[in-house]
Amino acid sequence: MEHALICPQCNAPLSPPRFARQVTCPYCGTTVLLDEASVSAALFRQAYRAWNSPASYAFQTWLSLGDRHWAVEKLIAGGDIADVYTGRLARWPTELALIKVLRDPKDAALFDNEWDALGALQKSEARGAATFTRLLPQPILHGDVTAGAFAGRRASIFRWASGFYHTFEEVIRAYPQGIPPRAAVWVWRRILEALAFIHASGLAHAALLPAHLLVQENEHGVRLVGFGLAGKLSEALPSTEIPHGGEPYYPARQLAGLKRTPDLDLIMSARCIAALLGGDPESAGLPDAVPAPLADAVRRVARSRLGAGERDAWAIRQELGEIADRVFGPPQFNPILMPS
Repeated sequence: MEHALICPQCNAPLSPPRFARQVTCPYCGTTVLLDEASVSAALFRQAYRAWNSPASYAFQTWLSLGDRHWAVEKLIAGGDIADVYTGRLARWPTELALIKVLRDPKDAALFDNEWDALGALQKSEARGAATFTRLLPQPILHGDVTAGAFAGRRASIFRWASGFYHTFEEVIRAYPQGIPPRAAVWVWRRILEALAFIHASGLAHAALLPAHLLVQENEHGVRLVGFGLAGKLSEALPSTEIPHGGEPYYPARQLAGLKRTPDLDLIMSARCIAALLGGDPESAGLPDAVPAPLADAVRRVARSRLGAGERDAWAIRQELGEIADRVFGPPQFNPILMPS
């Protein structure tokens, strides 16, 4: 039910501005405080449409998914099938986000598969889910862009995670001789912790490449991204090409026939660590500066055979802790500092 607003002093009709807290009567000058609990539904919807209209935005580039609109800001990465932008919810209260936009519709299956896999992980009841789901990409929205930039293309929006600016690819370029071995221990342990949770949830990542691993600036954090090939354990990978830059990291020359297994992820993780240490990811050859116990662990996992090798991510994580205590002594803070 709608009510006419009248002045309590002279009974003159009042026409307050939208969302006003008070109004001055134009006839008798009385200041009238408005009841915030009563708002005309029709006027509210009209005001909301105007407020939420992209035409009123202060920025130039935006996109719409359903009835929500997002500012598209800076292009920060380009993968095999999608581009990644920083962005934010267009209206206050805003929300920082990562916006991932599919380039070619023929890759929609992989793009949608990533969303499904991350959604399944967010619903996981595996041990540590409350912690580890926060350490993986957190989905917000997914679907076809209905208006604005990229209209008609598919997009996924994820929550922003502070500090994850550099991929392992960038770290390898910045440290061609290898990162300090002590830092490599915590990097690998963070990867193994995430893999242990993913495997306990019944899934495998299946594309653990330097481009799909992010290191957290000034912290001991690593984030796994690029879940396009992720899926249920023991299922065969789709008949598609190995992702760009991935051949040295897969224990086979092609994806055809490979299954999503824990040891596939673990082998690839060890090969990424070999590359970070300045070694060869495929052969796991390492510089002499890498302490022998750490080098032995990297080589053993990186060179293991599918179906007959390592399967327990958490066990390797514990082994690395013992190696670190024996070789390096008490724990220290060793962030990976990237050139400005």
